[in-house]
Amino acid sequence: MSGYKLIFLIVSSFFQLFVLGNDINTQYSNAVNAYKNNQYELAIQEFESILDKKWDSPELYYNLGNAFYRSGNIPGSIWSYESCLQLLPTHVDAKYNLQIANLKVKDRIDLPEPPMYLKIYMVIKERFSPSTWVSISAFLILLLSISYALLHVFPFVIVRYFSILFSILFFCSFLFTFHSIWTSNSVNEGILFHSTIEVMSEPNMFSTRLFKLHEGLKVSISQVLDNWVKIELIDGKTGWIQDSQIRLIQ
Repeated sequence: MSGYKLIFLIVSSFFQLFVLGNDINTQYSNAVNAYKNNQYELAIQEFESILDKKWDSPELYYNLGNAFYRSGNIPGSIWSYESCLQLLPTHVDAKYNLQIANLKVKDRIDLPEPPMYLKIYMVIKERFSPSTWVSISAFLILLLSISYALLHVFPFVIVRYFSILFSILFFCSFLFTFHSIWTSNSVNEGILFHSTIEVMSEPNMFSTRLFKLHEGLKVSISQVLDNWVKIELIDGKTGWIQDSQIRLIQ
């Protein structure tokens, strides 16, 4: 009987996934149609409902961002575009729309241009997601292994050059992979969702009010305590806000 129960559980699981998949497709189609008919709030509800079911994709976040933007919800659009780029850093339309949405953020902080070598490094690193960098590194280490194996059989100069080339490429790829994974797992960011936010010196309403911020700004999160979040701006300012005033980037 245990064998029949196992088969029944497997079939039931596949059936539930099939039904859920059809439900997701229906909701997504409804959301897209609502967006095309200028029913942006309805589209947002449908897209958010899909996210609540733990389903996501770059296009889902991108379309949600467009619906938020059209409805006048700038922080929602920025959050959605940022989440899209977390999954697919090469999404050109999301990058462009994010730049447009950020123009409406009051507290936008413009930092000095970084050195050219750092800018090139960051462009390459952010070109791919952490999982893609892992795949690239795995492929390069395979080529490196093959080249070293061939070098023992065919000790030609050109094989040696290929071995050196693959070694350099693997080292660079490993550096990008490590940095990308570290950033993804250690740097938590969020978008401010309240029109005006008082940043406090401590995680309570009785401490000193340090400064004010406005909706749409992206901040780093360094600490979470009960219903409070410690944030850090790119210019170094820190303080505490309530967790209801921020939405974490997925």
